[in-house]
Amino acid sequence: MHDFGRHPALRKYINYLLILFAFSLPFKFFLMNGLAVIIFALWIFEGNLRTKWHRLKQMPIFWLLSLFSLITLLSITWSQTLYGGYTNGSGTNAVSFWFAKFGYKFLIVPVLLTIVDTKLLRQIISAFLTAMFISEIVSYGIFFHLWSLPKASPEDPTPFLHHTYYSIFLVFTIFILLVRFAHEERRSLKLFYLLFALSATANLFLNGGRTGQLAFIFTALYFVRHHYHFSYKTLFATLLALGLLYLVAYRVSPIFQQRMHYTKESFEKLLHGEMQTSFGQRVAVWLAAFEVIKAHPLEGAGIGASKTAIQKMQQKHFPNRAYMMHLRHLHNQFLQAWVDSGIIAFLLLLWLFYLFFHEDFGICDPYAKIYAISLLFLFMTDTPFHFNLGVNYVIFFTALLFGCKAYYKKNAHSPESKRPIRDAG
Repeated sequence: MHDFGRHPALRKYINYLLILFAFSLPFKFFLMNGLAVIIFALWIFEGNLRTKWHRLKQMPIFWLLSLFSLITLLSITWSQTLYGGYTNGSGTNAVSFWFAKFGYKFLIVPVLLTIVDTKLLRQIISAFLTAMFISEIVSYGIFFHLWSLPKASPEDPTPFLHHTYYSIFLVFTIFILLVRFAHEERRSLKLFYLLFALSATANLFLNGGRTGQLAFIFTALYFVRHHYHFSYKTLFATLLALGLLYLVAYRVSPIFQQRMHYTKESFEKLLHGEMQTSFGQRVAVWLAAFEVIKAHPLEGAGIGASKTAIQKMQQKHFPNRAYMMHLRHLHNQFLQAWVDSGIIAFLLLLWLFYLFFHEDFGICDPYAKIYAISLLFLFMTDTPFHFNLGVNYVIFFTALLFGCKAYYKKNAHSPESKRPIRDAG
């Protein structure tokens, strides 16, 4: 069942470090950057590389992620400059940007694809949920003025992350808990999962992350369709419940109410041609991005020159919209990939979601679909591959879930592969 190689004792330490990695994600710990390298080194030293490589080369997701990293690196060669890209957080050099975002962080991919089993998956998910539980307590403490943190406030009580990522993490957390609630047989744990999910839902609307608040709707529709007999009556009841939830959130949460007013105002201004709002600036930079794609449909501008290319299109086609150049990225991972690295990178991202929604992940399938729905909304509103946290989150959970899929496929007839992933670890 397990191939531990020359040094089987190392597998225990690899598992511990993977659990620590998952626990670190909601806290944005910098130790994550070094953990990927350490985990990969232990995986190599563990041995049995021929068997591991045999497994990896049969996995489309391994080639997808490898090609995405490679095409991003190759785009440097056709960048007109190395210092004109959206390389925030990595200095201004495209090479250092690639190394920081696509180089060593991707080392964790082959590890997760080859060693995950249902026990390790349960432990990793439980570690992530524990960290989110702690984050939630801290968030409520900030909201109720019990304590304070430097970058958080009662008006936006996001303790450790930007509110966009915190809201996506909360959506993932809520529906993982509801899946566990649906399968758990022990009443005490069932009650805990339900209360945790309800408090996380309330926390979602106490923060300013509109991305997660929107993703919540579609993830809820998937959850109901997957776990209950789907009919027009069920759909109507679900939409009614969601409507009531958002109405209550609007009445109770001043943060949610303020963000909704701001969103409405942004759309109204956009309809009148005013784009100097949060959403208006995104539309403006998307239009400039389409001009870059029209000029470089196959290869893009290169990660070293993408921002310079956007600026040229802004000056040529939208001279009165210089404000779009203040944005740190394009606020859309699909557009960003195409502008940075060309149509191949864009198609690879589409392939990623095709695999998520088309493939059967076995007992991991609810987790995979919940993750994919929330990730899709993150990709449509942000560029996670341009931030350390975003890269770590996307790479880690993508490889984890496809690793679980590979384990399920290999052990489809074993009793363990059919047992619901419900234990706390």
